[in-house]
Amino acid sequence: MPNEETFMTTLLDPTRSTERGIGDSVLDRVRALLPEIAARSAEGEAARAVPAEIVAALREAGVFRMALPRVWGGEQYGLLEGAQVVREIARADGSTGWTVQAASMAWFFVRSLPRETLENEVFGSGADPMLRGAVAPKGLATPVKGGYRISGRWPLASGPFAPDWMLGGFLVEGAPPLPDGRPDMRVALFRPEQVTFLDTWDAVGLRATQSTDFTMDDVFVPEHHTGPMFGGNNVPAPLYDLPYSPTGASHDAVILGALDGALADLADLAATKRPAFNPRSLLGEDPVFQEKFAELQLRSGALAALSEQTGRIVMDRALKGEAPTSAEWFSYKGATQHIHHEGIRILNEIMTLSGSAGLYSESPLQRRWRDVRCVSQHVVGNTGAMRQLGAVLSGQG
Repeated sequence: MPNEETFMTTLLDPTRSTERGIGDSVLDRVRALLPEIAARSAEGEAARAVPAEIVAALREAGVFRMALPRVWGGEQYGLLEGAQVVREIARADGSTGWTVQAASMAWFFVRSLPRETLENEVFGSGADPMLRGAVAPKGLATPVKGGYRISGRWPLASGPFAPDWMLGGFLVEGAPPLPDGRPDMRVALFRPEQVTFLDTWDAVGLRATQSTDFTMDDVFVPEHHTGPMFGGNNVPAPLYDLPYSPTGASHDAVILGALDGALADLADLAATKRPAFNPRSLLGEDPVFQEKFAELQLRSGALAALSEQTGRIVMDRALKGEAPTSAEWFSYKGATQHIHHEGIRILNEIMTLSGSAGLYSESPLQRRWRDVRCVSQHVVGNTGAMRQLGAVLSGQG
């Protein structure tokens, strides 16, 4: 196994990149890493963590700062550019794609923290800190002088890496409801040494993401390290002006990348697999298989086009300094819900076409199926957005 230094020197050395004709964008640098990411996907799943050398090389490539503002040293990618990077990585390995989308988009959830805190304490030395956590308000905070004392247990804190910062959502004990009737939900930024990680992530899919629980017991967090969960934006980049939360495109990208990879796996299988009771022919020669395979390709392509169309509309609004209309926003969120659930339906059919070949744990098809099954159950794909979109379109919203 290569060590971290050797790995990055081999795949990210500027001279070698120039020799291979690789450019210098984040996507170009990521593409140089894809063969190694794919080759080590089974290793990561077995260890329940993306290999540290892979994470380090991706960090060097800039994926974890791609959504951050240029003035803080980031790439300032919008929804579509970031999703393209995640999709390519997820085609090589779903867990690595999920790790990138989760860590790169997590900064959105602390956008309401004071600008001075973000500029001076978090990004004062550049846009390279790594963030991990869970935004669900699973913590309970007692107000004290200068801040809060917070306790709680948060699930699904994805991140097979040592974070520089943690985030967690919390409720303020005894606080009155907000004007819209919601409880006073806030987010906090704190250091990883203030939490205890629990080894809870033994899941059906995304097994290498280390999406563990963590706990915090009566920890003081200063006021200026907190902000309202649904507050304004203090991050100087248009992406962060979108309504809460725009992470659907990066979730979609993991599913779309897995579909790309699964369809390629199925094409490879069709060129070699012989049906059990028709050993003189290949699976790919069967006209029924051919028609079904073409249908799955088109359905997958339609999902990708839907994600791009709805993401482009809301991102264009943000770039103009405008808010998306209700129809535009819920079309975007509804598309995410549709992509999550249609994605697993397509993977189910791909698995059926693969026959017994997809049953074995070493099969990349099975790993992709389990990863998409896991993504499709995330709350981002189950927010009721279809109902909200239907209400708007029918004049009831």
